[in-house]
Amino acid sequence: MCKRPGTFDASWAEFTGQGRNYDRYQPSYPSDVAKLVSQHIQRAGLVGGIADVGSGTGIFTRVLAREIDGIIPIIGVEPNQDMIQVAMDAMPPDLQVSFQSAPAEQLPFQQASLSALVFATAAHRFDRKKFFGEVARTVQPGGMLALVHNRHRYWDSDALTEFHSFIESCVPGYRRGTFTNKNGGYSNMDFRSELLEDSRFSDVEVRSWEWDFETNLEHFIITGISTSIVQRSAEVVGCNKVVEFLRDLFRRYSIDGSLKQPYVTEVTCAIVSGKSS
Repeated sequence: MCKRPGTFDASWAEFTGQGRNYDRYQPSYPSDVAKLVSQHIQRAGLVGGIADVGSGTGIFTRVLAREIDGIIPIIGVEPNQDMIQVAMDAMPPDLQVSFQSAPAEQLPFQQASLSALVFATAAHRFDRKKFFGEVARTVQPGGMLALVHNRHRYWDSDALTEFHSFIESCVPGYRRGTFTNKNGGYSNMDFRSELLEDSRFSDVEVRSWEWDFETNLEHFIITGISTSIVQRSAEVVGCNKVVEFLRDLFRRYSIDGSLKQPYVTEVTCAIVSGKSS
């Protein structure tokens, strides 16, 4: 009899102990995403810091800090202490970044103190009604909100199509293209529609960048098992079966010891209007 996977913890506890593998093996983000934020801040003449909320092990925080290059402060905000420690250990000494522990719904910043808030593959789990209120409170009028997500382009890959079919067979309620939500289930994310309905935000747009991520066998397996969706599959069918599936998938689709995984990075961005809700 298959077990049902457990619910998610608000502090992203399923990543505790996985931080180093997550940081080492998960894909990063295109530098153009950070440029989008940086260029807006410079055009608008804003001087407040930028907070990367749900910063995890600092994968996107590092991309952002390299682009900003010390012009304004970068703060990573993350509720999981284990992930913060990994982020601090992995941060190059030449990048000026600090970290604070807090949930997205209770940000540790004063009113209108930030020039931008960014969220990289994290906002799908937030209570977004509260979260958008915190964005409107902490970001200066004219500042930017950027919701960044990496997604598999499974429609461009037989290997990824088969991968998501396997996950669908393991995890009740999961369907490819959905993300974990604050209630522990899975749902589609339409940040654009949510922001368009909120008068505190304007100039809502979605941009995307397509790219490929290549892995060897070890990298492919560890990348998989460091993600929450594969962990949930392992809770249901057992870790050995999941690893066996990943090995077989790699064997059948890799070329010369490397498996190409097509990705798309989607950014939903908006300007904070300064209006009340």
